[in-house]
Amino acid sequence: MGGIGKTTIAKTAYNLNFDRFEGSSFLADVRKVLEKYDGLARLQRQLLSNILGKNVEKIYNVNEGSIKIQEAISCKRALLVLDDIDNIDQLNAVLGMRDWFYPGSKIIITTRNGHLFSSTEACRCRMYKLKTLDAKESLQLFSWHAFGDESPPLEYMDLTIDVVHHCKGIPLALKVLGSSLGDLSIEVWESALRKLKAIPDSKILEKLRISYECLPDDNVQNLFLDIVCFFAGKDKDYAVTILDGCGFFSVVGVQILVDRCLLAIDHNKLMVHQLLQDMGREIIREESPWEPGKQSRIWKHKDAFNILQGKTGTERIQGLVLDIRMLKEVEYVGQKLNGNDVGHRQFECPADVRSLRMTDANSQGRQNLTVLELFKNVFSETSNGIQFEIDTFSRMKKLRILQLTEAKFTGSYQWFPKSLKLLHWRGFLMKSIPKDFPLESLVALDMRRSRLQQAWEGTRMLKLLKILNLSHSHFLRRTPDFSGLPNLEKVILKDCVRLFHIHESIGDLEELVLLNLRNCKSLSNLPRSFCKLKSLETLIISGCSGLALSTIDLGNLESLKTLHADEINYDHEKSWVALWQSWSSKLRKSPDYDNLSLSSSLVSLSLARCKLTDDALSLGVNNLFSLRHLNLSGNLISNLPQSITNLSMLQDLWLDACPNLQSLPNLPSRLIKLKATECTSLERVTNMPSLLETHTLFLDVRGSEQLTEIPGLFKLDPVRYFEEEMVNTLNHLNLDDIQNAEVELFNRLTNTKKKYSVQGLYEFGIFSTYFPGSEIPNWFSMKGEESLLTLKVDSLTNTKIIGLNICIVYSRSNHQKSRCWEENQLGNWYSFFIKLNNLSKGVKWIYAPTFIGIPGPNENLTFLCHWKLGKYLEAGDEINVSIIGWSHTFQMKDFGVSLECDTVETDLSVTPNELAIKSSDPSAYLSGQCVMESYMPVYQLAWNHYCFSHPDYFLFNGHQRKQASMRLILYQKLFEDFVQSSIDAGTEDDSDIDIYHEKYAEEAALAELEDDMEWPW
Repeated sequence: MGGIGKTTIAKTAYNLNFDRFEGSSFLADVRKVLEKYDGLARLQRQLLSNILGKNVEKIYNVNEGSIKIQEAISCKRALLVLDDIDNIDQLNAVLGMRDWFYPGSKIIITTRNGHLFSSTEACRCRMYKLKTLDAKESLQLFSWHAFGDESPPLEYMDLTIDVVHHCKGIPLALKVLGSSLGDLSIEVWESALRKLKAIPDSKILEKLRISYECLPDDNVQNLFLDIVCFFAGKDKDYAVTILDGCGFFSVVGVQILVDRCLLAIDHNKLMVHQLLQDMGREIIREESPWEPGKQSRIWKHKDAFNILQGKTGTERIQGLVLDIRMLKEVEYVGQKLNGNDVGHRQFECPADVRSLRMTDANSQGRQNLTVLELFKNVFSETSNGIQFEIDTFSRMKKLRILQLTEAKFTGSYQWFPKSLKLLHWRGFLMKSIPKDFPLESLVALDMRRSRLQQAWEGTRMLKLLKILNLSHSHFLRRTPDFSGLPNLEKVILKDCVRLFHIHESIGDLEELVLLNLRNCKSLSNLPRSFCKLKSLETLIISGCSGLALSTIDLGNLESLKTLHADEINYDHEKSWVALWQSWSSKLRKSPDYDNLSLSSSLVSLSLARCKLTDDALSLGVNNLFSLRHLNLSGNLISNLPQSITNLSMLQDLWLDACPNLQSLPNLPSRLIKLKATECTSLERVTNMPSLLETHTLFLDVRGSEQLTEIPGLFKLDPVRYFEEEMVNTLNHLNLDDIQNAEVELFNRLTNTKKKYSVQGLYEFGIFSTYFPGSEIPNWFSMKGEESLLTLKVDSLTNTKIIGLNICIVYSRSNHQKSRCWEENQLGNWYSFFIKLNNLSKGVKWIYAPTFIGIPGPNENLTFLCHWKLGKYLEAGDEINVSIIGWSHTFQMKDFGVSLECDTVETDLSVTPNELAIKSSDPSAYLSGQCVMESYMPVYQLAWNHYCFSHPDYFLFNGHQRKQASMRLILYQKLFEDFVQSSIDAGTEDDSDIDIYHEKYAEEAALAELEDDMEWPW
């Protein structure tokens, strides 16, 4: 059933868990995407981009994509969500891919058709059938959308109950009808209710249609129909520009549709639920069910083909879409292989397919039967001969929107529609647009991937044109004369690799806000008039490797907010410095310097992979006071300039793959996202405490294996470098015995492993170390081989409780899965948690060390840590200490707990504020105070529940209630009171049953999705 909430719940499960995997991808609307010509390649590109963490733009064929996907997901633990799979072939493709995934990976599939799963597959998968909302939940959801409260006003109560009853607990229907009826009169409600009663319960589209009929006027209704046919999934600004040109009041209309839940805006894209799109298209189909030429909008490629071929179009047609590639069909006859008759089948085949994998859906193991190599596109010869006559448009007097792909026409273009507002023609084959081609009414001209060498000859007066997109036109050599395009707002010439000349008249475009020249590799200079573009907000020149620096003049671009200049080779630092100085000096000479300063306008700057050095950068970012996004990835910098702290508005800082970067200085206080992945020399990041106190910070330092200190978060140093008094908290750890020992440590924050001498780790006010050893020290008062120890604190005269020592001895596991994972060195499976539960005070802590020691083969490793608990550990308290969440990588051997006491009274004069400041330095540990207490408000999940874990903190801030509750869901099982089953965690087990997956929350939110549904999302 559609509209019941499958996608919503899948998104929630994904958002709660994606950070627990090395790679993740959410593939939305799989069924809809696969309906497109290159749908499978699109999904492959998205999956690869998500898993690899970088943009994958090119996959030359589906087979190549499959190979790359197999390589990507076979070596890392991944989470994959496939939303809305609706046929057996799609499912077979996924299940056949399952064996590629690394152990511990998860796949979530949503589908309306539960019968897709055979009984065998049902046994191998966890299936959850989503239920509709009950009467109480339905009433609350409907009321929130209709009245902004969980219950309706008294005068609407009976009507609301009746309407809710006919929605049958379907969330989409409740939201849409509630939003549509909420501000209408009782008379309209009664009319809508009569319609609902007349519609069978199974006719959900007819019920949703009431929301369309309740729209305020024809303008909004037609706007909705245009969107569901032509603009679903498109950029909102792009759609609004075109629809405004069509005479709609698009901004207010879009907002009405959003308020009525008929439309959603996601990342500035217009998103329509599949059922609502089906409903809108059904309204259009009913205009003329048997004669598509009399419908107002033609969105089916087959109908469009027949109309153009048969010249059956009428003046009713306002929009038409035709992609010739979607009509190509390949027919194959199966052969008897392995005794199975594959049979005769017909299917849609994209033009770029070079291989076809046939599988037997009835085979339990889904064995590959054969691979057919299609060395020649069997349809290409005939498709190249398909041509339409231009006069087929002669009767389409009201055609506003025309989208064509690889379509060919013959005849005079004087018959081409003159009322067009959008012409989207991919694969246009002519070298220049003919003079008799009517363009005067166009608002947007999109001829991507064309054969154009020039747009048109001479000057064309196109006063309404606002968007010109000729991207990927690899034969384009020069831009058109812009003097006849006074209202042009966006020029997109991406990947026009032969473009070498931009017309001087571009400087006259007073309305131009976007110029995209990415990868125009033949472009050597920009026209002198370029600096006159005073409305230009976004300039993209990334990849323009031939562009001379001397021609880049940004001095008068007073509105420039975004500059992307990646992969431009500034040969030496002087060229970059000279360039920036030229911009700055021109600004300073301006009589209106304060208004013209680049620093007052630039919001986003990307200079990735430009070979920039420290000296070049020190001048370049000094005065960019409005800058919010800065990308310096892939450069040769070793240290960021101290002046970066002057960028008070900076929110995003990207420094990925800077191999020489050693440390980061004090960072701006408003920073939200810091990415420094694969910075192989990075050792230290400073000024993190203030960032933690103010808001959530997303920190990504994966692959930066040298990182050993983030003041305020953690410090890793050789244990001999720490103060002797601090080391003595571990009860006189004998440094002489371990000074020559080496320990391999896994850094959970960077996801890397490295061998060190014996180190001391200080974080959260907890001091710990790893060293080779097979026994719990004799001075531990409590020992055991189980994962739970209970300690009762006796009252002793003149004795002060200093803290609590915990010791664990463990080794590598012999578990079958562990051996597999060890061979592939999957770091994410190095984990354990220490849980303290003060039963007397009702306070619980969970601690996940940032660094995990990895025992060598046939060796034991000892983990020893000291907690200063202060007032949270007093005489008479009873404490449970447990070790939970063992991965299959490790096996616990022994476990010990001991109190540390002293007769010396500690100084209690330190104030809480002073304590918070001191807590960022290990020296505060020696004050005798409970340094851990200063961290507790930041890492609080619920009342008296604290989770000390750095990698998780950066996604969920404990100060924000909503995010904290989400994080608590992930750790709910870890915070549960100890049960007997957890005793088995980390012990030897030769079975293939994944105990940890089933018992603990790191995987429970997915593997036991049924339980998670009980939580109020």
